Amino acid sequence: MGMAAGQARLLSITSRMSDNELRAQIINNQKMRLATKSSQVSEAYTTALNQSQMMFTNYDADNNSTYQKLTFNALTAYNPYNNQYGISNSSGQILVSEKDAINFQNANGDINTFLGYYGLENTTTYFDNLNEYATETGTIPYYTGAKDDDGNPITIDTGMTAEMLQAYYEGIEGSTEHPGYNTTIAGEQYYNYTAALNNFNTAYNAWSSTIATNMDNELRNLTSSDGKTLFKPSSGTDNSIETAVENATTDDGINNVLNSLLDYIDKYSEYTLATTSTENYINSLKSEIQSAITGEYTYTNDSNVGAGLTLDGDEYNGSLTFGVLGMTSDDDKIVTINKFSEPIYKQDPNSEDGYAHDEFGNKIIEGYGPPRYTVSAYNEDTGSYSEIPSGNVTLEADGTFTVTYTYADDDNQTQTIKYVGIPDVFNGADENVFSITETKHVTVDSKKETAKQIINSLKGSIYQVWNPALEPFINKESPEYKTYTEKAQALEQILFGTTGVLSEESYPNLLDVEWLVKNMTPEQQTNFQPILDVLILDNIMNTYGEPSYAWIDTSEVTDSYNENGSAKAQWYTNLFNRMKDGGYQVLQDGLASSSEWIQFAFENGIITLEQVDSKYAWNTLIYSSCSDITEQTDSAAIAIAEAEYNAAMNKIENKDKMYDLELKNIDTEHNSLETEYESIKSAIDKNIERTFKIYS
Repeated sequence: MGMAAGQARLLSITSRMSDNELRAQIINNQKMRLATKSSQVSEAYTTALNQSQMMFTNYDADNNSTYQKLTFNALTAYNPYNNQYGISNSSGQILVSEKDAINFQNANGDINTFLGYYGLENTTTYFDNLNEYATETGTIPYYTGAKDDDGNPITIDTGMTAEMLQAYYEGIEGSTEHPGYNTTIAGEQYYNYTAALNNFNTAYNAWSSTIATNMDNELRNLTSSDGKTLFKPSSGTDNSIETAVENATTDDGINNVLNSLLDYIDKYSEYTLATTSTENYINSLKSEIQSAITGEYTYTNDSNVGAGLTLDGDEYNGSLTFGVLGMTSDDDKIVTINKFSEPIYKQDPNSEDGYAHDEFGNKIIEGYGPPRYTVSAYNEDTGSYSEIPSGNVTLEADGTFTVTYTYADDDNQTQTIKYVGIPDVFNGADENVFSITETKHVTVDSKKETAKQIINSLKGSIYQVWNPALEPFINKESPEYKTYTEKAQALEQILFGTTGVLSEESYPNLLDVEWLVKNMTPEQQTNFQPILDVLILDNIMNTYGEPSYAWIDTSEVTDSYNENGSAKAQWYTNLFNRMKDGGYQVLQDGLASSSEWIQFAFENGIITLEQVDSKYAWNTLIYSSCSDITEQTDSAAIAIAEAEYNAAMNKIENKDKMYDLELKNIDTEHNSLETEYESIKSAIDKNIERTFKIYS
């Protein structure tokens, strides 16, 4: 029984020892799998560390840079501070977004329509600013470049508002009368008109020069009654008025020369144009000469008499001032008549001073005594008024004042000035209606200066006031005249659609647009309207400058963003031209926003990078050499991989420690079982040995 129990125990230990060995083998296998998994986790982490992401650089106004993942959208999005890029396929077509493709198709080849889809508008404030110069009726005038007799610029009213001028400049869609400034000047009609006009101008100037030569000869041969010419002869005896003026030394001598000049002007006027302005010009010259001879100058309320008449005070006491700016007197620019009337007070013998007083104690005025007058003048040296020496003022029977006074001139000679016809404004005369005559001594030098000015004026007026239509200036047999008429008829054909509408005398009117319009039929005016628009707009631009158009971005209301309107317009113009010239392929929105796709496509040569240069041309370049495309490690992916690695390794290490502990426990148990096994086996062996001894 004891032996059998030991053998049973031994078998039990042997079974447990075999089980421990199996468990140990299983744990070791699990530890080996942990090592493999640890290697896999480490490899995944290493892969994440080695991975890089393509990035695209964006810039701002201060050239600061920011980075984002490279995608088609990031690469091609408009930014006024970025370089413009695109990508093309193997066929050379540029890849575009779905939106860009739709906009291009809807624009139907019109660049302005295409740009309008991106909020871009090409506009100007030029015509709005013209309203500053509008007339009372709201229409815009322009300067002709000429001046009137008073030296004021002559203006012509276009009869058009600023809004109309803008419409005619930009063109009214579908209108043949107002197709637009640039459209008209690029058209055949305008080319034919300007060519014919230039030919006519050339011929007209050539013909006019022959007239001018004949006129010049006639003028140089024209003499006064005493044989004096206006111009000095190039050779021979000098009997010119110019030389006579220079040689005059006495008052009678210069007066004789001035009379010769008057006689010359009478003959000169026979050759001038019969117009009101020419007649006024001739009469003004004669008036200047007569005044220089007599020393009398008459000034009316519509002439240059300073501020005219000014009354300060009332009918009893005050001052009447009249300006003499523009008169011959340089010493006294403003003359004032001072009126004094002594008051007559009501008497009262019962009062202390013998006068009646009102409730405030003031003496009561019963009337005024007879007026007395003095004269004062403004002294420019002292800047104040002073009594005129030897001043005398007389109220005439016709209700006007006569002022006479003397003064010492620059040579200390006594001179007398007399003003006649000053209205008595003190007593109700109309201060706005007057005719004042100044009489004074005119020096020889002053008369000579007047003569020189008139001679120079006559010399300068030869082509302006002389009538080129008079004989002996015209020679209709000359080749210049024949060419002139031919070119006039050619221009007439362009303007009126036929020849023979105008007489030869009317040919110069071909240069007068206003005359042309008045003499055209309604149909002819309609045909001429596009050119008329251009001529009017040219005059507007000559007066106010040319309109400047700029692109604004209506999708952004901030002024600062609209500073880049032109840049945005150029950006999308470049895209439009590239799509039109090289074709395009639509890139789906999903691929356009994928960083993985574009990186794969670049690395495998599926697409090619293109960049716009400073001349707005598209050029290909290698994406890896583009400074705006860089490679950066993906910090987010690395962070995730690191977290996963740490978690996995912690789990592996914990399991490994658990396996080590189990193996240690198995080893301890195995050692214990081996000891027990040896002990039992030894006991069994001894029992067997004893048994054999007993029975042997």
